[in-house]
Amino acid sequence: MRRNKKPADDGAAAATIAPVATSGEVFSDGTTIDLIGVPGGNPRLMIWNGSKEIVGSLVEHDGRLYEPAPINSSVLQELSLPTRCRPHGSTREFLAETCKLLANFVGLEEKIAPLAGRIVLCTSIIDAVPVAPALMIVGPDTLRANRLVALLRCLCRHALPLTGVTPAGLCSLPSGVRFTYLISQTTMSDKLRLLLGQASNRDCRIPSRGRLLDLFGVQVIHSDSVLAGEPWPHRSIQISMIPTGRELPHLDLDTQSQILSDFQPRLLSFRRANLGTARKMQFDASQFSFALQDLAHSFAAATPDDTKLQSELCDLLQEKGKEIQSETWIEMNCVLLAAIVVAGTEAPGEVVYVAELAEIAQEILRRRGERDGKIDAGVFGKRLKLLGFSTEPRDARGKKLRLTDAVLNRARLIAREFGDLEVADARPVNATQSKEI
Repeated sequence: MRRNKKPADDGAAAATIAPVATSGEVFSDGTTIDLIGVPGGNPRLMIWNGSKEIVGSLVEHDGRLYEPAPINSSVLQELSLPTRCRPHGSTREFLAETCKLLANFVGLEEKIAPLAGRIVLCTSIIDAVPVAPALMIVGPDTLRANRLVALLRCLCRHALPLTGVTPAGLCSLPSGVRFTYLISQTTMSDKLRLLLGQASNRDCRIPSRGRLLDLFGVQVIHSDSVLAGEPWPHRSIQISMIPTGRELPHLDLDTQSQILSDFQPRLLSFRRANLGTARKMQFDASQFSFALQDLAHSFAAATPDDTKLQSELCDLLQEKGKEIQSETWIEMNCVLLAAIVVAGTEAPGEVVYVAELAEIAQEILRRRGERDGKIDAGVFGKRLKLLGFSTEPRDARGKKLRLTDAVLNRARLIAREFGDLEVADARPVNATQSKEI
């Protein structure tokens, strides 16, 4: 009797044999795979295990084959890719050279160039940071602004210049490439601003047409809308392009091509040398306000092997801290905390009703220059709970809060985290903070 042979599991075999399409990988053993540009052709992959590199259309790691992810030719034509790898020197030397290029060709100020330089380095270790920083370019000097975008195209990893960007257009780009988005356009819709904010989080995936997109990457935004509407996120650094009258060196296409071909191979070397350290880095961001901690951590990760460069961040981000403090001056949570401190200073240890706190907050808001905002007592009570304050049982007049030393200390502590230093440092309470709230 003839027996039928058991059919082979073609699906399992294909899953084992079929190459994995990738634009870059970081493995737990420290091995990396990166896209390598080929003049006039499709990119290849470079695999590096710490001592040996292999370049090819197919590379293998731990029994799996990898091939370059399909990227439209129009995107490849504009994408900045290294063609090889060569030594970058020390982190300090490489950052200094990056800042020098930004200062010489664009005329960036002394305190701005080191921040922009760190953003360039951050693009190379983007896989190590949970939140991608952004660079906002504003001001009337469009010549220098366009120069900066052109130079960043040469310096940043996977830089992709874009204009006329819409949410649908952004979602049509290849997923997981870790682009550095160089967006230059006059206006930006609220939906695009929201999408860019979502794309700044490494572990967030964006649903689009039945698939999940990984659009994580550093963003450089040159747009008039940066100055309009709601403030851009605290993860951003703003550069104001004001005419200086200074004569700058030529940055023609030949110069740009020379900078790109020289800098990109060393940026790849920097990535190899520092990505593993950046992924394991422990950085104490508690010295920064809560709103600045993500940005500070990203900048610290850009120089993971140099603690002295990390220590410079306090001074470099001082102006950003003041900017955030100004923005939070009328932010509702800060006004709420200020109301608690005011009430507790006038009647320490007493009970205050939530409706009374709302009235105090309304007056604080008015004195801070916001005359149109209206504070609802019910919403105010919910915010109290979200911030960790426990109200006492409701009576005929509503919910109430006892203004203990612990409550006032907590209000000041949270105010400091939000960047409202006037409230945080106002007449500290001489009592233990360990008391239960």
